[in-house]
Amino acid sequence: MKKSLRLILTAAATLLAVLALVFYTMNGAVMTSVRTMNIAAIVLGAIYVALYGKLGEKDIFSFLISAAAVLILGAFAYSLITEVEILGYLISGLRQWSDVQNWAYFSAAAIVSWLLLLVASFLQPKKNA
Repeated sequence: MKKSLRLILTAAATLLAVLALVFYTMNGAVMTSVRTMNIAAIVLGAIYVALYGKLGEKDIFSFLISAAAVLILGAFAYSLITEVEILGYLISGLRQWSDVQNWAYFSAAAIVSWLLLLVASFLQPKKNA
């Protein structure tokens, strides 16, 4: 079975979300809600990949990609609550890069994951002939 671009993008985004979760867990200030949203996005991505493997590409599964994108972006946005003050101190020279390094890696992985999910959500499912 030929894999669709939606599947490849969703699988890559799910793997990046796992990487983001690892970096966020290593961060100093961990919020349960951010971790929960990230885990939910991973689960939805994994469900999409599993359903694609079992049933092929169906229009009804498109909501899983969109929901995962919303969750991963929500996790990133909500994580800013604990980091905005530290970022200000970093800019003023009162903190060091090592204080925000894991959060920055989490942010980069989460944003790239969101972008991949965003692109995947706008791709039309291929029609099985």
